[in-house]
Amino acid sequence: MDNLRIVQVTPFFGSKSYGGTERYVNYLSKELASRGHHIDVFTTKKSTKIPYQSYYDNMTVHRFFSPMDVFGINPACIMLHQLMKIKDIDVFHVHSYIYFTTIQAALAKLFRRIPLLLHIHGGVGRPPYKTGFIKEFAKMFFDYTVGRFVLSQADIIASVSQYDKELLKDSLHARPDRLTLVNNAIDTSLFTEVKPVQNKQITITYVGDLEPWKGIFYYSKVIKSILKQRNDIVFWFIGQGSLFSVLKKKFENEDRVKLYGAVNHTAIPSLLEKTNFLILPSFWEGSPTVIIEAMAMGIPVIGSNIGDIPRLLKNGEDGTLFEVGNTVSLEKAINDSVDNYDSCIKKAVEARKRIRADFSFLSVTNQLERLFYKLANK
Repeated sequence: MDNLRIVQVTPFFGSKSYGGTERYVNYLSKELASRGHHIDVFTTKKSTKIPYQSYYDNMTVHRFFSPMDVFGINPACIMLHQLMKIKDIDVFHVHSYIYFTTIQAALAKLFRRIPLLLHIHGGVGRPPYKTGFIKEFAKMFFDYTVGRFVLSQADIIASVSQYDKELLKDSLHARPDRLTLVNNAIDTSLFTEVKPVQNKQITITYVGDLEPWKGIFYYSKVIKSILKQRNDIVFWFIGQGSLFSVLKKKFENEDRVKLYGAVNHTAIPSLLEKTNFLILPSFWEGSPTVIIEAMAMGIPVIGSNIGDIPRLLKNGEDGTLFEVGNTVSLEKAINDSVDNYDSCIKKAVEARKRIRADFSFLSVTNQLERLFYKLANK
């Protein structure tokens, strides 16, 4: 088949941090480029000193200066003028639907009539936690106005989450057949198989943004309670965010709670190797990359029953689920998991093969490549 020219539009790209969507686009772009396709990545930069363009084998990265992030997550930049100029494009592949970068790609599609595949990585629907009136109103207003426009411009809408895919059906009043599931994915070569060993102390690790929607507040309350009851559990936090200083102050005199801060993603596998459990107490998730990474290694997972976490854990058959936001349920899940560690290990080892097969970049890239050819009529 002919090689394609694919424009990837993403708010962030190329960072060595732990952002799941960022890594998804990074690995996917490299894999597509290695197959001979030419990839143009349209993304942002935080400094005017960073070059606008970077060149790699079959890949060009176009970076647009963003002086600020709206609500801390949405980079404000202007790239529409260049999206209108770039030539010989076969497909726009646009990541997430809530960003300014996505809106500009949708406008470019409207005027240029180039096929667009919109990839949803989460953020669908209303936040299931208290965000404040302004943020909640802004999200609702966006979904019913600009969000609908973005969705209307997509020829194919791929969701990494089955849960989000079902939610999106209610937003698509025309052509719900555009929806398809394309799994989240990881580089399985980085996350090699391990068998966690039970030592005198069990390590429970959280990896991700330290933000309210990740359930950090109620999880920290549970940690306080467990620390008083037993001395055989250690808690690690890997990540940065607005709640880092709050956690640091809360546990400043507790040597069984360790805050690593932001960590280069290449160091995550070695840290997970030393972990007995990965935990994710989030209020809002699509298909969490960090759970896939841990499961691919054979590390037991404790997760809240939201988004695609139940699908990943097969409704508790391959891990431990608890009721989101419920401190009693979470504390019981932690205690029961630690007390039945051998059983949790057995579940994790059995799940590992499924995860490594269904959530690898090889599998996902094959699926997306077929969709690109379909859109390009090649």
